[in-house]
Amino acid sequence: MIKSYDELKAEMETIQQQMAEAKKNERTNALKEVKRLCKEFGFTAGMLKGSIAEGRKPKVKYRLPSHLNAT
Repeated sequence: MIKSYDELKAEMETIQQQMAEAKKNERTNALKEVKRLCKEFGFTAGMLKGSIAEGRKPKVKYRLPSHLNAT
């Protein structure tokens, strides 16, 4: 039997809630593991800061239009 749109939509909402809860739990567990490893190996926030920053690209606050760039 084919499910109705409303039934599928309700299932999707339930699954999305379950996914959000699972992600929250996994994030909590991951943070506990990171803290445990930092304690075990003596890592400090300063040591990790550079590694974390490498994965992020700085946001461009303002970029001049190309016709205004003086060379």
